[in-house]
Amino acid sequence: MSVLDHLCLECAHRISIHDARSRGYTDCACCNTSAGRPDAAPTLIETFALPGHRLEPLYPPGSARNSGTMHTTTSCDCERCHETYARLTGGTANSSPREHPDFARQ
Repeated sequence: MSVLDHLCLECAHRISIHDARSRGYTDCACCNTSAGRPDAAPTLIETFALPGHRLEPLYPPGSARNSGTMHTTTSCDCERCHETYARLTGGTANSSPREHPDFARQ
């Protein structure tokens, strides 16, 4: 499923990789220390289904991804992600937006 995520202004990786549970999946010092700064504007990360490489639908903000696995994550639920989701899909997300916690660090 495609997802909205924020990119790090320091290393350009997804800010979700900076989560403590994701450490060790990359040799990026920024990611492994959670020292990055998120870009306030979300980026659409598109994924494609096999066979045929069809574009997969976009997860709504705040949705659980990979439920029931050790890689379970929740997509960002910030106001900017809700606005971008609504613009891209012509609809609204299913939960109340909140401020992205990393933006307070900037």
